[in-house]
Amino acid sequence: MDLHSAGGVRAAESRKAGNLALICILVTVVLDSLAGTVIGPVMPALLKSLTGGAMAQMTTVFGAVTVTIATMQLVAAPVQGALSDRFGRRPVVLISTAGLAIDFVCLGLAPNLTWVFVGAVIGGTAAGSVTAAFAYVADISSPERRAARFGLVSAALSTGGASGSLIGGFMGEIDARAPFWLAAGLCAMNFLLGLFVLPESLAAEHRAPLKWRSIHPIGVIAGIWRTYPIMKRWQGAAFLMNFGFAGINSIFFLYVTFRFGWTPKNIGFYATFIMLSSLAVQSGLVSRAIALFGERRALLGGMTVQILGLTASGFATTGLMFTAAIFVLVLGGVAGAARLSIINRVIGPSDRGRLSGAERSVENLTGILAPGVFAAIFAALVSAGPESLRAGIPIFVSAALISIGLVVTVGAVDRTAATLGEAQ
Repeated sequence: MDLHSAGGVRAAESRKAGNLALICILVTVVLDSLAGTVIGPVMPALLKSLTGGAMAQMTTVFGAVTVTIATMQLVAAPVQGALSDRFGRRPVVLISTAGLAIDFVCLGLAPNLTWVFVGAVIGGTAAGSVTAAFAYVADISSPERRAARFGLVSAALSTGGASGSLIGGFMGEIDARAPFWLAAGLCAMNFLLGLFVLPESLAAEHRAPLKWRSIHPIGVIAGIWRTYPIMKRWQGAAFLMNFGFAGINSIFFLYVTFRFGWTPKNIGFYATFIMLSSLAVQSGLVSRAIALFGERRALLGGMTVQILGLTASGFATTGLMFTAAIFVLVLGGVAGAARLSIINRVIGPSDRGRLSGAERSVENLTGILAPGVFAAIFAALVSAGPESLRAGIPIFVSAALISIGLVVTVGAVDRTAATLGEAQ
């Protein structure tokens, strides 16, 4: 065999190995998302059984649980990112999956709110497999293929989410505890997949030593900013956008239950439709939008569409109107993959775990701050009644924050292009 042929064989084998690794991590993400979303439709029912059913109290408890999870994630995320840079992505996926299984067992057994908060602490500390998955995909993808592959990871999240929400909705009609046990079983399957099938993605020569500033929330953010100053703009915009989305997500199930009278089955159908729509966007529209418009226009245009859809959902007075508006928001989902693709061109391979830790720290900081703010706003508006326009105020606040984030993102993307010497 001549050298040219040998090189072609090695390249083909490398592509085959890369495709197998991608398939494995996508299956891992599907299972993780399925486990996480199967419990969503029944959380209001679980909290109702443990609090007596008063909407104001349920809102307060739901917000407190969300804050607890976000607090633990804030502490754990940079540690997970630094560990993945030091020891590889695979161990982080395994530890995360095992911890989530324990979390779901606690929720399935919970006789009181104490158990719910214990599960929140464990789940928040362990959460990290999806973050590691994005770093994993960045490791095994060339720069020109990253945006499309990030879209595939988001599509995998949507696939699991669609299935989980539908299954959880139907199982919740039978037994509010059953979805938690299913989620624990799915995590066990995910652990076995990672243990026996998932290969490591981070080469030994790209692994970084552990440093104190990389394993605490403020230090990891400051370190990324110090190494890559442009990330100040990107993460400033991310803070505003995440605050808006985290706030709405923290009251979502309570909001649709209150305003539209949705049952777990209704929530399951809604979530399935939205997740399938997101799957279509992430698996097909992302690559086409970026190829047609470029990453900059796909990012900024997608964010604009998200703001329009979110604003319209605040005016919705029926479940059908709300679903249609959120579908518009989903179409703007091309923005996420475009953003990740742009910032991963700035970050070196040995810093991707650190970047993931910093990104999660920003996200989790908003997860701590936003639920309390939005829960207070929502609780204050409950007395106005579900048909009042005032009930949509939390959504309008979210849309305003994301609009400010869009303005900051415009500056970030232009400065990044100038730094990398790219044409606009």
